[in-house]
This record gives sequence, structure tokens and C-alpha cells, in this order.
Amino acid sequence: MEESAYPGKRTDSARKELASLLRSARLNSGLAGQELADVLGWSQSKVSKIENGRTRPTTDDVKAWVDACRVSKDVARHSSELAEAVLVESRHWRVVHARGLRAGQEGVRALEQRAEVVRSFQPSLVPGLLQTAEYARQVLSAVDLSGRRDIPEAVAARMRRQEALYEPDRRFEFTLTEAALRWHPHDADLLAAQVDRLLSVATLTNVTLRVLPLSSSFGHLQSNGFLLFEIPDDPTVIVETFTRELVITDPEEVGQYRDIHAVLTEHALNEAASRDHLRELAASL
Repeated sequence: MEESAYPGKRTDSARKELASLLRSARLNSGLAGQELADVLGWSQSKVSKIENGRTRPTTDDVKAWVDACRVSKDVARHSSELAEAVLVESRHWRVVHARGLRAGQEGVRALEQRAEVVRSFQPSLVPGLLQTAEYARQVLSAVDLSGRRDIPEAVAARMRRQEALYEPDRRFEFTLTEAALRWHPHDADLLAAQVDRLLSVATLTNVTLRVLPLSSSFGHLQSNGFLLFEIPDDPTVIVETFTRELVITDPEEVGQYRDIHAVLTEHALNEAASRDHLRELAASL
């Protein structure tokens, strides 16, 4: 689906409240920023970024911080709750689509522009960055839960996202299943053009496209697709379920998705064999 990814109001509020709580805890303890950094074995810049809300601290970071500042049990418990709220955001698709589908595309694009590497796994459909305009139109029409009917604007925004593929300093690693290649929203006739699009993008030196054929072992369960944005100091994973979008920034969980992508990619065909597979698929359509 890939219809959104911008931070929600609830997450923004939790992030600001957590930053304020941690700063107050430090000030009440009488510790200067550098002193707290020394106690925790961090850089002073990390302390500053957390207090300014520019870096999401892990739950372990927050625990270490409040322990060092000797806060009350109530403050420690509340800080832990806020840390969890900041690191994993769950939103129903009605909320995600409330501002229309174009806004969602612009949110994803904002993440892509910040990322040095974008890693994608899709078990059921072609990723948005690789879709033809007609494929995108049919997919977006199918997921217009908000009823905003801004499909043309959303398709145009998705096509603008694809401009990032041609930026040589940005890397994209796509792993998708054979099932994803064969799925179509309504009209199977659009698959020929879609496969041709994939073969074209696969020639870009900064793009890796690998296919997991149905005949191969997958090495890992593939219950849902995901996008992993390797953003300096703020890597982010977007997971889409039937009813919700999850935005994950917890470093441990992000690392798990990174490992999952590596395993799936390891079991996929190499790039040359993946292109051959695409050509064979095109010939069979």
C-alpha cells in the first residue's frame, strides 16, 4: 500500500513530552548536559539531540537517563511509556488516509529523501517506487479507504517519488517474490508493461532488484511487506497490515528487519538471474 509514513500527531506529542521530561529530570538533578553525558558514557551532542527531540532515544537510553537523574518511580514509569509510544506508532488506515492519498505519498517521499539506503521487501505486489502509472492508479483506487478520490493527484505524487531512483548517491535494494510479480489489481494486461518497467529500473547502478521465485526456499516467513529507510541517526521501518500502518524506530526492531531483509535477499536469485526470471515472465504474459 505504502500510503503514508509521516509522523502522526500522537507520536509528535509523545516525542515532545518525552524530550521535555528528560530535560526536566536532568535540570532537577543538578547535572549539566556534559556531566550527564559523562555519567552515561555518551557524547554531549547525543544528550542535546534527545532533549531537543531531534533523536529518538531507545527504551534503554531512557531508563539509563532517568536512573542517572534519580527520578521518582512515577516519572520513571511515565518516561518508559512515552519511550514506547515514540518508538512504535500504530495508526488505523482510516487515520492514515484522512488527509487523502496524495498526502501519504508525500510523507513517504519525505522519508526517502532523508534516507541514504532504502530497503524494500514485498511478498504481494510491486513496490510503489517501481510501479507504472496505470499499476499505481489501480492499486491506489483499491485502497482509497478515505473516499477522498484524489487518485490522480496520488498517482502523480507516486511518480514524483520515483525521481529518487535516478540520484546516484542514493541506494535502493528491492527484494520481491514471484507472487508479487504476478499479482494484479484488476487487469492482467498491465503486467507486461510493469515487468518492462522493472527490467528498465534494474539497469540502474544504484538499484538492486532480486526475485524470490516460488521454487526457492525463502529462509524466513514473509507475512508482510516492509520498507526500511536507512536515515542517519533515525532509521525507520514502515510495516503495513490489513488494517494498520506501523512506524517503527526502535533500534532493536529496526535491526531485526534489517536482518530479515538480508536473509530474504540471500535466498533470492542474484541480479542477473532475477533479470532472466523477469524476461521469462514477460514472455509468458
